[in-house]
Amino acid sequence: MQIKLTTTVVPFWFTCLLFLFLSNASSAQIDSVKSTPTSHLKPPVFRKNVAKINLSSLAFNSYNFNYERSLSRKITFVAGYNTMKEQVLGGLPLTEKITKQFLEEDNEIVNDLNKISLANTAYTGEFRFYGGKRAGARGAYLSLYGRYSATKVNYDYDYEGELKNYLIPIKSEVKGFGGGLMFGFQKLIAKRVALDVYVIGAHYGKLKGNADAAVDLSAMSETEKADLKENLEALAEINGKRYISATVVDKGISAKADGPLIGIRGLGFSIGIAF
Repeated sequence: MQIKLTTTVVPFWFTCLLFLFLSNASSAQIDSVKSTPTSHLKPPVFRKNVAKINLSSLAFNSYNFNYERSLSRKITFVAGYNTMKEQVLGGLPLTEKITKQFLEEDNEIVNDLNKISLANTAYTGEFRFYGGKRAGARGAYLSLYGRYSATKVNYDYDYEGELKNYLIPIKSEVKGFGGGLMFGFQKLIAKRVALDVYVIGAHYGKLKGNADAAVDLSAMSETEKADLKENLEALAEINGKRYISATVVDKGISAKADGPLIGIRGLGFSIGIAF
């Protein structure tokens, strides 16, 4: 029995097609393997917390601290606390620089500033809305905020009477609450150091306060007492409307304030740590 072996010749074009198919299949599989891990990578992590101190407030011998927490990718909430111990207004570092630069030592304004001492405590809460494509508390922002403040003011008021001058030590306490808008921007350096700049902002609200001075005014005439009352009430006058009501008697004075609160925020600089 004779066995014949037959050989089939594969056409050249079929071999080329098969080679191309296997090559493409192999490269597609490799690309798939390479791209699979990349497609499952998590988005870059951003720091959700920032603790800051306001450096510009130190010019007023005031200490301002803020804590910022991310609520979403580009929205944060900031809680702020400010405190300033009682001090003479004319003795503040910034006040001294301005008065020395523009005013003379015996100027009436300088004398008045040296008669005023104040202390302040304030609490601020704000929502910030950041712009930009990068996640986290970075870039330009618009802030919607509310602020509560309590301020103590002591003022040695000089009154020139017909026969004598009176030094009236007025002690007052004013509390106010307001809300407003502020623009600024924040930058992160090396993902850890936060630089926060308050560009400009303003708030509007309501304030109430009271003041009194225990001093012997029995030597004053009724005309002088009426004039002193007029002067005190004129200290808070806007567009012809007065927001202070005062009473002057032999034992001293008392006054109440009830009016609008107008405040400005801006030109502030804070530095902090993101974590």
